Amino acid sequence: MDKEQKLPAVFNELAETLRDISRTSNHLNEKLKSAYTIVATDHPLVRADGRHDDAKGIQRLLNLADGKKGIHIVFPPGLYTLRRPLRLKPNTFFEASNDAIFRKKHHGPMLLNLHRRDRMRVYRGNGNLIIRGGTWDANYPVYRGGTSFVLGHAENVIIEQLQLVEHGGGHAIELNAMRNIEVRHCKFLGYDDRNGERAYSEAIQLDLAKARRVFPWGGSVFDQTTCKDIWIHHNSFGPSDTKGSWGRAIGSHSATADRWHERIFVTDNKMKETLQWAVRAYSWRDVVLYNNRMESCGGGIAIHPNYVDGRNDTDSKNRPTGRSNPIKNVLIIQNAILGGGNYASAIRLKGDEKSPITCACLRGNHVESFPGKGILVTGTANSLIHNETALSR
Repeated sequence: MDKEQKLPAVFNELAETLRDISRTSNHLNEKLKSAYTIVATDHPLVRADGRHDDAKGIQRLLNLADGKKGIHIVFPPGLYTLRRPLRLKPNTFFEASNDAIFRKKHHGPMLLNLHRRDRMRVYRGNGNLIIRGGTWDANYPVYRGGTSFVLGHAENVIIEQLQLVEHGGGHAIELNAMRNIEVRHCKFLGYDDRNGERAYSEAIQLDLAKARRVFPWGGSVFDQTTCKDIWIHHNSFGPSDTKGSWGRAIGSHSATADRWHERIFVTDNKMKETLQWAVRAYSWRDVVLYNNRMESCGGGIAIHPNYVDGRNDTDSKNRPTGRSNPIKNVLIIQNAILGGGNYASAIRLKGDEKSPITCACLRGNHVESFPGKGILVTGTANSLIHNETALSR
């Protein structure tokens, strides 16, 4: 197959997917504009005074989505105390003022789209969600619990214009078996790696419905459903005033043989001072990484097949296969990787003879003041590396 013919076709196909995601988001916005609207503080149990527990009242409002075509809850400025997780129903528009703060005071997630006794499969769970605005304070180390937003087995979700701050371990957002998702114009600030125990944690993790050990919150059927059609753009990741940056900004760290996260777009983000990779695409295919800026990160971009370790190379029936998933269609274009490099390469594509990375295009990326390897490529086929700029420290 001629790469000069193949690569433009890949661009066109992925561009059409991106347009589809955008159209879905626009449709969701229009749909939820007509939802029943209520101001959260009109409920007597929602006081936003920083002293009383607001979670019970907020949950009662969220439950109204069961009996309506949709619920639009508006949160005015204030300090909302959450002493229990909030659980979203379908067709919910959760809109918070920029001066609304949600502070966790329990040892679990802040927001989930499922209940522990649910049996969600493929993408049939609680979807059609918009989560917009506010600062979500995980309040670590006073409270633990790791991951803040847990979203599984659903489709059509927008997360936008909010801040997720002060984490320890876990993730800011877990996207597990999700489809048609946008995360945009958000900030992910402040992370404690628990003395190196969780140095690999991603602010945004893409995961699959593999096993309870990777999705311990219940509510999921472990049917090996992966993430598809994900667009993460115009976000920033870095330290807060009291904590360092994330282990990784965006990525994955579990896999199943013959399953991939597909059609993943990471564009126009800013990643700063991650401990490991800024982006780690682990068993992903049909990937676009465009115009991201990575400053002083441990490593830049990693394209990795799943490990052959008896766990990540098992198939959907938990049988070891002894091989990695081959990866195809990876576009890494016009990213800037500046400084850092104390963990790994600026850009690394690691395929092998049995499971190569095919149809990869690296074009117009800029690597500067990077002491280690700028670009490390192994096990690729039918790929194009062009117009790279690497300046050593």
